[in-house]
Amino acid sequence: MESQEEKPIIYTMENKPIVTCAGDQGLFTSLYTSLAQQLPREPMEWRRTYGRAPKMIHLEANFVQFKEELLPKEGNKALLTFPFLHVYWTDCCDTEMYKGSVKEDMLRWQNSLRTHGSADWVIIIVETNDTKKKNKTNILPRSSIVDKIRSDFCNKQNDRCVVLSDPLKDSSRSQESWNSLLLKLRTLLLMSFTKNLGRFEDDMRTLREKRTQPGWSFCEYFMVQEELAFVFEMLQQFEDALVQYDELDALFTQYVLNFGAG
Repeated sequence: MESQEEKPIIYTMENKPIVTCAGDQGLFTSLYTSLAQQLPREPMEWRRTYGRAPKMIHLEANFVQFKEELLPKEGNKALLTFPFLHVYWTDCCDTEMYKGSVKEDMLRWQNSLRTHGSADWVIIIVETNDTKKKNKTNILPRSSIVDKIRSDFCNKQNDRCVVLSDPLKDSSRSQESWNSLLLKLRTLLLMSFTKNLGRFEDDMRTLREKRTQPGWSFCEYFMVQEELAFVFEMLQQFEDALVQYDELDALFTQYVLNFGAG
């Protein structure tokens, strides 16, 4: 167990938007295959800034175990290593267990996110008939664990707490629950991606506008805009990725001409 805590578990290594997973790692691992297969199946409409036409995209994710050192440091604007969404997994439905350990763990998780300015998160509560029967005597008298978690952590954001019912069963209720969860994850992931990509593009434009100033480095700027190309490639938006290199080619040509002219 200690070795797992020292080194984050990385489930996929492809260039995909990073999603961290906190809470019950065994629970998430049991659901990972279904989640990874179903997440990109349905497309989402991506509405972009500056009046650009919306596009339909299929979102995948690179799920990694949550560690505080994965959260972006101040001044680090890289997108390929940026965790876009943070998920906490639990199947707790026992009152004493929630009060004794799960609640404290959730508090530590949210405090870490708050410290690093990470506002994109969701809590997923997995419910099964087996856990309900097992803990019938310890259920909160007037409200469920779900209501308690919503009250403790999602007071102003009730949509940030999602229940996944009987995820391993082959039933219409299970699939409806999966569909609801998948839509929520796609929506939150796309919102975070759009927001942070917009900031990255704004910073890139600011850097480009300084190109006539002494000490401006084309090589440093190239790496920034190339990362934007990699991000578009990550979303399988290959035309947008190629546009970045066309712009870099035109900028470099102008840069050389200006340098030659003194």
